[in-house]
Order: sequence, then structure tokens, then C-alpha cells
Amino acid sequence: MAHDELLTPNEAAEYLKVPVETVWRWCRQGTLPAVKIGKYWRVHKGELDAFIASKSTRSTEKAEVYRG
Repeated sequence: MAHDELLTPNEAAEYLKVPVETVWRWCRQGTLPAVKIGKYWRVHKGELDAFIASKSTRSTEKAEVYRG
């Protein structure tokens, strides 16, 4: 997949292995960067990869705090 490719919420959910309802909620809340074209949400593949990277970085930082 190219980084500039647009994914549907279903495709993004499948990629993340989460329910599609979660992707829709993240899009509406602005948690996941997305664009709304008419009534349809689309997620840039590159933005999705950045979203994943930002979450994994935060998890690592939290884990270091808990280790002491």
C-alpha cells in the first residue's frame, strides 16, 4: 500500500485489527487523523502508520515509568 492511499474505515479497522466502530469513533473524536468526503470517512495510510507509531512510543514511555 502506498502512504498516500486512502483507506475506508473498514480497511483501517482490518489493518489495526479493531472493530470498525472504534475507527469511526476515533475519526469523529479526532483521535485518528481522517478526512470526511461527503458522508464518508477516509484515512490516509501514512497517517495511520504515524498513529500506530505514536501509540507504540507512548506505550514504551509508560512502561519505562512503571519499571522505576
